[in-house]
Amino acid sequence: MAMRKRPKPRFRQTNVSTTAEALETEQIRVPQVVGENTEQTIVRGTISVPNSKPDIEEILSTDTAVKLKKVNIIPNKVIVEATLKLEVMYSAFKKDQSVHTFHEEIDFTDFIEVEGARPGMDAEIDFVVEDVSLTRDKACDWDVAAVVQVTARVTEDREVNALVECPKGYECETERLNLKQVVGSAFKQVLIDKKFELKKDFPDIEKTRKCMCDVEITNTKILKNKVLIEGEVDMECIYTALKDDQSVHTFEQTFKFNTFVEVDGAEQGMEVDVDAFVESCDVEVASDCELDPTIVVQLRVRVLEEREVEVITDIEGADVETVDLQIEDLVGEECKQVVIKDAKEPPSQKPDIDKIQEVSAGDVVIKDVDVINDKVLVKGEIEFEILYTAMNKDQSMHMIHRKVPFKTFIDVPGARPDDDVDIDVEVEWANAKMDGCDLVVEAVLNVCARVTELMEQPVVVGFSPRPTTAPPTAPPTTGPGACVPGTTFNYTIVRGDTLSKLAQRYGTTVQAIMAVNPEITNPNLITVGQVIKIPCVAKG
Repeated sequence: MAMRKRPKPRFRQTNVSTTAEALETEQIRVPQVVGENTEQTIVRGTISVPNSKPDIEEILSTDTAVKLKKVNIIPNKVIVEATLKLEVMYSAFKKDQSVHTFHEEIDFTDFIEVEGARPGMDAEIDFVVEDVSLTRDKACDWDVAAVVQVTARVTEDREVNALVECPKGYECETERLNLKQVVGSAFKQVLIDKKFELKKDFPDIEKTRKCMCDVEITNTKILKNKVLIEGEVDMECIYTALKDDQSVHTFEQTFKFNTFVEVDGAEQGMEVDVDAFVESCDVEVASDCELDPTIVVQLRVRVLEEREVEVITDIEGADVETVDLQIEDLVGEECKQVVIKDAKEPPSQKPDIDKIQEVSAGDVVIKDVDVINDKVLVKGEIEFEILYTAMNKDQSMHMIHRKVPFKTFIDVPGARPDDDVDIDVEVEWANAKMDGCDLVVEAVLNVCARVTELMEQPVVVGFSPRPTTAPPTAPPTTGPGACVPGTTFNYTIVRGDTLSKLAQRYGTTVQAIMAVNPEITNPNLITVGQVIKIPCVAKG
């Protein structure tokens, strides 16, 4: 975890005063990184082609993603439960060599050692699927081996009262910080158990084999001391039909939910982060052909407020108590438009297109992000949904899904490989059209990169004055060690000294002191501990 040094702080000086007073402080509450570690794990499992799909002749591509299910922190370890999601595209073992896809999931558990991690802390988890291979085991079974890189960053909120007012009579170093301060956080579970019926063209269920659920937060809104949350859960279940042939089928169902979480201190205009995990996903066959789902969603809500505060980082001439804060400092934020165009024939199993009715391109997945000097490299994938009228007698409606990869770079001056980056993508325009035998899809994306660096910044939380040394007296004018006119004696600057005060004390002038101290070019710039010469003057 690399950290950069901040630029040299500014100095602020106040007038000398001996009056004791309570100094102003600011309460700062920011997340601090306890530790971070990355480990590789091998995810293994077996997948099968659904009975409703033709057998595989050749696998054309495998698309993977990892979905976090649960995080548990124990001393010095982070235990991660997740799901490897696979989408397999293949050519069928049929004369027409038609192309098909199917989805499968493999659950896995891994742990990452993070020194200093403790229960009650927070953890951010990132996954990178580095490699995946599928090997035929039996006629319809395939062994999966995926190499997944898991990164765990453990944080805890730290609260300090930082000094923001320089004590009178002192010179202070200051730093202006732009903070995302934690206002508050909360957890909540949401239960989804609304009964539903299968669509009429689906056979009845004898037994569900496996259900998979994904949760997405679609909207958030902050009210006073409260966060409103809207989301939806997509459920996909594999089941055995209540038929003689016991055929296997799948159905999909989407559940919308809304809830609220109380967070003290939340106000409109603040920023909210919501992490959502599906803890359990199941469905049972109830009476009257209804299905009874049981879905538990875990929500973690954190409200943040952007603040700018000028803190004291050091006090010259005083013993200070400091706390080191890790601050996420903005390096730069830039955006770039990306034009995507892809042309290929529609899937062979779909009827020919008569007229395209609607095009949407909303599911954008960022596959990889790399930061190099002054640039951010982004690789991703966008999914198009094309609703069209078929070229047949009944003019039936059909849907084509197409995933198109893209890559781009964004210039961010100051970006470095160790920096963190957040990518935000907005689909500004999407279109589809037929060009001869090809279905052409197009989109314009606005891709934004926000690069930040983790900086360690000391802030003063307390101080005590250093004991001052009594100013030395002038050498005697007679006897041994007498100050002889025309000579000088050495003097050590103490707190509160100025050249004018010294000139008055020893019966000389500022100009005379500067004359015997050519290194002093500015009469207002002398420092505690500096040794200067004072000219001896005749008495009387």
